[in-house]
This record gives sequence, C-alpha cells and structure tokens, in this order.
Amino acid sequence: MRKNYSVYMFGAFLGTGSLIGLAFASIVRFLIAVPENEVLSLYLLALGAGLVSGAASFLINYSFIRSIIGHFREVLARIHEEDYRARVNFSGGDMIGLLADDVNCALEHLEEKNDEVLHDELTGLPNRQFLKQYHRKNSGWLAQQKTAFLFFDLDKFKEINDQYGHLYGDKVLIEVAGRIRAALAEDEFLVRLSGDEFLLVAKLSEDCKGKDLAEQLMALFFEPFNINGTLQQLHTSIGVSNAPTDGENLADLIRKADFAMYKAKKQEGLSYYLFQQQGEVHVAEMVERC
Repeated sequence: MRKNYSVYMFGAFLGTGSLIGLAFASIVRFLIAVPENEVLSLYLLALGAGLVSGAASFLINYSFIRSIIGHFREVLARIHEEDYRARVNFSGGDMIGLLADDVNCALEHLEEKNDEVLHDELTGLPNRQFLKQYHRKNSGWLAQQKTAFLFFDLDKFKEINDQYGHLYGDKVLIEVAGRIRAALAEDEFLVRLSGDEFLLVAKLSEDCKGKDLAEQLMALFFEPFNINGTLQQLHTSIGVSNAPTDGENLADLIRKADFAMYKAKKQEGLSYYLFQQQGEVHVAEMVERC
C-alpha cells in the first residue's frame, strides 16, 4: 500500500500548531492572572487557534510544494517524450535551487549522451536511431506529409577501400556526407544507415517530386571529390520511395527505397529508380533545386 505523505504532513502541521497554541496559553497564564473558571476556555481557544494556524500553514506549503513538483513533473514528461533539452527553471542557494541544479546537470549529461547515440561518430550525420526517434516524436508524420525517401550508396566503394585502404574510404564518406549536408534544404535531413549506405529524407510539394530530388542528389556527384589532395570521381545509385503513396510504415518505406536502389544499380554510372516505376531507369540531368 502506497503511503500518503500529504496526510503525514497535514498531521505534523496540526500537531505543531496545537503545541504552539498550548504553549502560547501557558505563557499567557504565566504573564497574566487568569481566573480558574476561564483557564479551560483559554486553552481551548489557544488550541483552536493553533489548529487553524497549522491548517493554514499546511495549505500554503502544500500549494507551494505542489507547484514545484508540478514543474518537475512537466520536465520529466518532456524527457519521457524524448525532449532532452528540457530544463528545470528554478535557481537559488536553498535546497530547491540546489536540487534544480543537480537535475539540470543530469539532464545536460543525458542530452549529450542522447546526441551521441543519435549521430554517426564518423560523419556526424544522424543515424538509424535518430530516424526512429524522429518518427516516434512526429506521430502521423508519414500519413500527413508527403515525404520522399532516397536510399543511396557509393558504387564500387569496396574497391576504393581495397585499393586505397579503409582510412581513405572513411575520408570519402566524410567528404560525401559534408557535400550533401551543405546542399540540404531546411526541411531535409541526411542519415547514414551503415557503411556507405545513406538515406535522404525530404518533404515533397506539388513543385518538388521524388524524381526531382533524385536528380538534384545525383548532380552533387558530377564534380570529383577532393580526398587527401586527390580528385576522386564517385558514382551513386539511388532508390526512391514516397509516403504515403508507397505506405506509411517507416521500415517498409526504407526497405522499398533499398529495393529500388538495387534496381538502379543495374545501370552503370549515375542512376536512380522510383519504387514500382515501370520502364527504364532515368539518368541524371542538371536541374535547379526545388
């Protein structure tokens, strides 16, 4: 059975008020001669005043404490919703201020750890866990907003690693991530899934389709990449799925974009494929950003 600490606190305030009231009556008797027939009335009056004072003090303190606890619970609710930027807005040198400082320090540490978990260590890009958390925090996102998923990797990346070494391959991934990230619009984000596999997530409009985004992405590979002072021409294959047209399940949309990418990979050089698209794979043409 859970304890009700408010009841204990109420009893403590009433008890304290009663003792103060009775002590006050005793002091009055000591300082002033009170007729014997009025002594009982004096103590009863003092006891009543003490009880009222204790109850009033309890209500004031209870309201204050409830307000403080309510604020802490609001912060915890935001943390439960994965908003790790939440902070307690109390400061001071008393116990409440010190508690708030301790909680905020713990939240800052939690935010840092969460940021590490959500981002790829090599490229600094968001990772799969970030995408899952973003999906959880934006429930209904795929049903309400037309969104393109562009799954792509680097053609013959294994050969680059075998020829130049993995450190060189890591530098390639960093440069690719940097160039694409610099070209992203405000409502787009790039995710590194694993190895040389990336996922570009972008909102769509009537003027901007998945096909347009694929062509814009491929245009970023037209210029060679400067890898340790050496120009390296890279090629990519892109698969595109669209929400809600191709579904509203995040895992299915990624899987469909992955499937489309392997369709595109059958073509040499820069190419993309739209999921469920029939016909030939399109080769990139330079287009303006949506």
